[in-house]
Amino acid sequence: MKNIFRKKGNFRNAIFVFLIAFSAFLAFEPLFASLKQNAAQEFASAIFGTIFAAVITMVLLSKQTETEEEKSRNEKVFEEKLTLYNLAIDTLQDIFKKADDDNQVEMKRSDLVDLEFILAKLIMIADEKTIHEFRMIYQGITRNYEPETRLLRLTSADKHTIFRFSDYCRKELGLWDKNIEAEILEDIVLDGELFYHLQEEEHFSPDILGTLKDIYGFLVFNLSIPLQQVTFGADGFEVSRSDNEKEPFVKCKLTDEGLVVTLKNTSHKLKHFKYDHANTLRIGNKDRTKFLEDFANLKKALILSKNS
Repeated sequence: MKNIFRKKGNFRNAIFVFLIAFSAFLAFEPLFASLKQNAAQEFASAIFGTIFAAVITMVLLSKQTETEEEKSRNEKVFEEKLTLYNLAIDTLQDIFKKADDDNQVEMKRSDLVDLEFILAKLIMIADEKTIHEFRMIYQGITRNYEPETRLLRLTSADKHTIFRFSDYCRKELGLWDKNIEAEILEDIVLDGELFYHLQEEEHFSPDILGTLKDIYGFLVFNLSIPLQQVTFGADGFEVSRSDNEKEPFVKCKLTDEGLVVTLKNTSHKLKHFKYDHANTLRIGNKDRTKFLEDFANLKKALILSKNS
């Protein structure tokens, strides 16, 4: 809308200059015809030239003033946005820093109020997508907050949304012209959560680590498994269907030969991998291509195991 008004203003200025020039052109001929002496004609030409130059100068100065005001306003808005976005991320960082080993945070009502007013400030100056992303963060926090215990349950999706919010801030500030792909943002979260718990990560091949990360990413992002239901170990993880259920519906364990995946429900068969008597799939270090071809089937098996 602002650009439309700016274009209309430029168009009006151009029409104004054109009308003055055209009027001067029409007036010149009869005026010169009435003035017989060359000196009078030159004097009239000088007057018209001065008036026309003054008008052009006035229009240019007006445009320059408008441009400088717009530049100054944009600089102030940029500074305000940068300050507000940093405040939003710092506030969220303080919340996540308080998380215990079960990814629970004790929050006061004032912490929620801080987030509410950050959202209000964003509505005032931020773009719609940036507002939407922070609103998603706020909704996720309020949805997982228990007023009785004053505990907030954090999930991988919450952290992913924060990274996405930061990415939209970066684009809105003009620091880059496109957003980071969703897969890259998910990788940032997964690297921080999954590989933080693994010991001797460099001991395993990149392909098998990628396979482990794909499975974990599907569980926490696509199936929205809360972190409270994930138990990490030095060589993998296991996931239960609820906080109170001790028996996991899936186990993933890294070995020297590859990845061992144990499922609770093995009714859905895979193309390249077979279950053994212990409901276990064995994915070798060199089976990355086969895994990717069979990942859709494994996803269905994971869903069945979760729901059985």
